[in-house]
Amino acid sequence: MPVEIAVGTNSYLTLEEAVDYFGGRLFTSDWDSAPDDDKAKALIMATASLNRKRYKGKKKVETQKFQFPRCYPVNPLSHAEVIGNLPEYDHKESWYCEQEVSDIVKKACCEEALAMLERGNSQRLKLRQEGVTSITIGSLRESYGVMPGKGFLSLEAKELLKSYLAGAVLVT
Repeated sequence: MPVEIAVGTNSYLTLEEAVDYFGGRLFTSDWDSAPDDDKAKALIMATASLNRKRYKGKKKVETQKFQFPRCYPVNPLSHAEVIGNLPEYDHKESWYCEQEVSDIVKKACCEEALAMLERGNSQRLKLRQEGVTSITIGSLRESYGVMPGKGFLSLEAKELLKSYLAGAVLVT
């Protein structure tokens, strides 16, 4: 049974949008050679991964399933790079709200999906995620640095989303 992508239900973007994105990007052989079902699974898993992160602002609609689109406190200068789309402005609530999922988020989802196809199931990655810093087998020794990216497989995805990512979060 083919994997179905449903925007807003299990993915931030369609398979066609992702194919278009990768059509203008270099070094996508793992994406290009993957069957459509694996591409769809990667987009679904990347969406789930992005939704586990902490972001600035709040969900546009409290009951929405995904983290995006989001709303931000009124201060367009500090959030100008995040807003991207023409925001709708709610004077009563004093929040700037994205009208839809931004292209930045969709690109980050694509980048994370590509990273999953490239190296998402490697033994090295699993060891690093478990906190292993070095391994020795006979005379072969490998050392690993700190896992970059706050849980992202793709540093490109992390860079794309850096203005969205929250640091310390006030819990009330």
